[in-house]
Amino acid sequence: MRKLRILPEVTEDTAEAAEWYDRCGGKALGDRFLDVFYSYLPKILLDADIHRPVYRQFKRILIKPFPYAVYFRIHQEWVVVTLVWHTARNPEKLKELLDGRQRS
Repeated sequence: MRKLRILPEVTEDTAEAAEWYDRCGGKALGDRFLDVFYSYLPKILLDADIHRPVYRQFKRILIKPFPYAVYFRIHQEWVVVTLVWHTARNPEKLKELLDGRQRS
């Protein structure tokens, strides 16, 4: 059975998104974003193999209803959650971040 590893940078990614939702939609919306993100982690762990790579070895799952994606990769017995990214952001920056976090 694989284990889940969440890079420390992912905590920063989710905190930044939740803070934005707190400012724009109130604390309840920021909390909802975090709840939805954490509810997807078991799905990522259980279904990691069914997702196809979207960039190098990184796979992606969209966390609906929010416009965010969770990027992860399989490394030995680990499913490594690498990045939480707003889907409207620059895809070149996305690739740069994924390449940098691949080393973690």
